[in-house]
Amino acid sequence: YNNQGIGRIHGLELQQKWNLQPWTLIGAYTYSQSFRQSPGEPEFPTAQDQTHNLNLMASYESQKWLFSGRGRYVTGSPFTPVESGVMDADNDVFVPIRGPLFSGRKPHFAQVDLRIDRKWIYDEWILSGYLDIQNIFNQKNIEGIDYSYDYSQRQDITGLPTIATLGIKGEF
Repeated sequence: YNNQGIGRIHGLELQQKWNLQPWTLIGAYTYSQSFRQSPGEPEFPTAQDQTHNLNLMASYESQKWLFSGRGRYVTGSPFTPVESGVMDADNDVFVPIRGPLFSGRKPHFAQVDLRIDRKWIYDEWILSGYLDIQNIFNQKNIEGIDYSYDYSQRQDITGLPTIATLGIKGEF
């Protein structure tokens, strides 16, 4: 371990908002790459490098209703693949044989979320209710990787499935 490594990053972020009453539209795109290099080693992407990140949001608002949605697309993060495993008989465990550092990438991820809000306005207070549905198409976001005891099989660990939330709020 030493502090003689170097790193570099480059990227671009764009965002645009359009107010077309009663519609509001927002688009945001980020391009980013980050790399590290240790002395005597080849350059590799950093663990959280997600090259492309696109978000599109839209909302429609009437006097008492708000309908909104978001779509996003993100390229996968790098990971270090395990190529095989060997038995360590002295300790009675399998030890992974890893490939090059961060040479694999998890698959891209796309998600669509929808939300409906309703307001009831009274003389001295406001009651709001909402229905929020995240990941409506139940896309599998691979967040981690698990291996069998001998590293001969791999299983993806996915994020949350479709989640619906119903809520109310009172403002005084």
